[in-house]
Amino acid sequence: MYIVADNPLYDNKVPHLRCEKKDICDVVLLPGDPGRVEFFREFLDDFEIISSNREYKLAKGKYKGYPVNVCSTGIGAPSTEIAITELIELGAKALIRIGGTGAIKEDVECGEFIINTAAVRMGGASNFYAMPEYPAVADFNLVMCIKEACEESGVPHHMGIGASVGSFYRGQGRNPLGINKDKNYKNLYEEFIRLNVLNIEMEAETIFTLSSIYGVMAGSICTAHCNRLTNKWLVDYEEPQKRLCKTALEAVTKVYENCLK
Repeated sequence: MYIVADNPLYDNKVPHLRCEKKDICDVVLLPGDPGRVEFFREFLDDFEIISSNREYKLAKGKYKGYPVNVCSTGIGAPSTEIAITELIELGAKALIRIGGTGAIKEDVECGEFIINTAAVRMGGASNFYAMPEYPAVADFNLVMCIKEACEESGVPHHMGIGASVGSFYRGQGRNPLGINKDKNYKNLYEEFIRLNVLNIEMEAETIFTLSSIYGVMAGSICTAHCNRLTNKWLVDYEEPQKRLCKTALEAVTKVYENCLK
């Protein structure tokens, strides 16, 4: 059996997230790791898993009476593009990336929060949507909601431009497999430092770019899992990630109260 369609549906559900319009709230939180979706079970009322397919796990619940989804995106731009496109198609209005990142500023301690106001577009997937000169910028009002939630949480936070790179090893200045055959492997990483970039991760620019193009609000808040300059790493980041989840949910309430009336 087969069907002919540009965007096939499966039992009226989009093909990757395996959900439909009635499952999607106005605000969606976007961790990369499907395992972190389960962190929200202790914070949300009426928590339920809507679907689980490949790297995508979608949950739904309420926080202080406001409906919210949590949807994993997987690692990197291509899988993120799929999740974002299907969420926007189904009616999401505000998308907030949450997750881990590597800081490249010495004053950022592990476990502190990073709010990206914009991102260097090196993920790859967004190049199919816009010319390289098109900026990846977070929504200002959404950023302010996240910032206020951070201030109220009391956790130190930093704001600035991040870099989203479609590579975990070479593209982030790591020496793959410890084999130093190319002595210039850190060039891109060092260029980010020269450009006053705050952190490196893999998804934000895709979310920012597609959301801007399609008229959806987008923002990002991450925990610094490591500082690449001091070479400090969090060994156990579950507690900082849960603190991040709670702060992001406080931001969700502000989005509903200030941006979606």
